Amino acid sequence: MDFLHRNLKRILTDIAGYLLIILGVAFGWVPGPGGVPLIVAGLGLLSINNEWAARLRKYLLKHGRELTKALFPPHPFVQWLYDTICVLLLALVTVLLWDHSPFWKVSLAVLLFFVAIFIAAMNRDRFVRLKHKN
Repeated sequence: MDFLHRNLKRILTDIAGYLLIILGVAFGWVPGPGGVPLIVAGLGLLSINNEWAARLRKYLLKHGRELTKALFPPHPFVQWLYDTICVLLLALVTVLLWDHSPFWKVSLAVLLFFVAIFIAAMNRDRFVRLKHKN
C-alpha cells in the first residue's frame, strides 16, 4: 500500500497518457486532425515519467519538418501532381455529396475533403506562408 501511495501521481499520469494514445488511435479516422492531438498529448504525459517517451517526443519534434520536406518536395512536377490530386479529391467529394448519399459516403466525403485541404496547405509551403502572414 505504501508503494501505491508514493507512486499514485506517476501511475495516474501514465494511465492517462496511455488512454489518450488509445483514444487517438480509436479516433484516427475522424476527419481533420483526428487522433493526432490526442496521441501527442498522451505522449507528452508519458514523457513526464518515461525516458523512452521523452526521447520519442524529441525525435518527432526534431525530424517532423524533415518528413514534411520529404513528403512535399519543392520539385515542380510533384507540386503540380499534388495540386491535381487535390482538385480530383474535391471533385470526388462533390460527387459523393451531390445526391443525398448514405452515411458512409458522406463520412468518406468529409474525410477526403480534409485530406485535400491538408495536401493543398502543405504543398508549396502554403501553410508556412499563411502562418507567417499572421
